[in-house]
Amino acid sequence: MFFDMGPLEILTLFVIAIVVLGPEKLPKAISETSALIRKVRSFSDSAQNEIRQELGPEFSDLHLRDLHPRALAEKALSRAEDETGLHEITASLSLNEPADDDDGDRPERGLVHGTHALSKQPRA
Repeated sequence: MFFDMGPLEILTLFVIAIVVLGPEKLPKAISETSALIRKVRSFSDSAQNEIRQELGPEFSDLHLRDLHPRALAEKALSRAEDETGLHEITASLSLNEPADDDDGDRPERGLVHGTHALSKQPRA
């Protein structure tokens, strides 16, 4: 929503602002804060446009969010997972699916009807 804040957190900040600033000063503080946010967004947009103009048309498809450290790490990890075949290995070791050589006559070791062996068993 707003900087990864939920509605309850925004409401809490609003209540704190009412208590700290009081109802008389709150409208002015809100208008000053919204003006500041507009200026910061405008500055950010103009900086991004200036960077795109300086880089030239070769980098027109470049998005600044792709340069965020989290996005870079996610791309690197997904590439590494694809190269190592880690997903296939973990899927083959899953306890929820029977093995390929299992004929299905016996229950899986450690599992009884899809429940963990340490959980309470239904009485028959």
